[in-house]
Amino acid sequence: MAEADEVVSIRKPSVNAVPDSGRIRLPGLDPDAFRHPLDRRATRTLKRLPGFDRVVAKYIEWGVERTQYVENTASSVKVGPRQFPGIHAILRETCAILDVPEPELYIRRGPVDAYTAGHNHPYIVLFTDLIEIMDDDELLAVLGHEIGHVKCGHVLYGTMARIVSGAMGAGVARRSNAVVNNIAAFGLGAGLAAWSRKAELTADRAAMLAVQDPDPCVRMMMKLAGGATRWLDQMNPAAFLEQARLLDDMAEQSRLTRFHRMRIRTTGSHPLTVERARFFDQWLREDEPRRILDGIYAVRAGSRACLTCVKPARPTENFCTACGTGLAVWTTSA
Repeated sequence: MAEADEVVSIRKPSVNAVPDSGRIRLPGLDPDAFRHPLDRRATRTLKRLPGFDRVVAKYIEWGVERTQYVENTASSVKVGPRQFPGIHAILRETCAILDVPEPELYIRRGPVDAYTAGHNHPYIVLFTDLIEIMDDDELLAVLGHEIGHVKCGHVLYGTMARIVSGAMGAGVARRSNAVVNNIAAFGLGAGLAAWSRKAELTADRAAMLAVQDPDPCVRMMMKLAGGATRWLDQMNPAAFLEQARLLDDMAEQSRLTRFHRMRIRTTGSHPLTVERARFFDQWLREDEPRRILDGIYAVRAGSRACLTCVKPARPTENFCTACGTGLAVWTTSA
């Protein structure tokens, strides 16, 4: 994939606000304009893993996406103009701002969590406990985060990251009937998990560009870490950011703390929530977010190729069939 400095132009479009909210649309915003450097580096590392291309091909060939989609459709409520219309309106606004075709959205009984799946036809799942504790702006930040995964082409690898260490990794090993592939599957699982943690940092930036206010983004992360419905009015985002900075101070003062932080960092598919807030806070202190929201950002010319995997696509396709990137990010030269 092309690096951010390979985009073809920088433009400042005329102000194009979303009705009612006043938030600014970002037409043609290139994903590399806000992609976290750690995400870019982790993607390159992942693609160099032995057997990675073969696992991707088998994932698509075995139709894992379809199985998951059917199971989700049978167990969730689909959001639309007549079903959760308020949430549907927030989804439409998010997609309009980030210039991504509208994916399907589902509400499902479950914990404070959300995810995006489906590399051919991306869909988002929000769990009930999450929507219970988020206000409208925070929910827009959640959806901006998930739409960011779509825009940046994270969906295929992200879905694989959730399953490759289990059934898929075992399937690769059984079919090849070789011990070495068990080792390869383990390496791919660890590589996908490491990549996933970095991709979350990019998606958090997308959340900010969608809601265009850092406060709901920090509140969203804080509630993901420990939101309790009865006590929401007593939660303090500023104190949460101080907690994130404190973790760094503790690590600087103690080698043992650094060891435990590293151990915790490498055991999940998401970064530590307080560290997400710290990375986000650091980005806010840079000039990049302000410039993007001022309309000064990188775009590519419309080449009719996916910005993530460079796969050609038909004019009627809204999403790349190889990686799930939203194809509305194609642009014409300014």
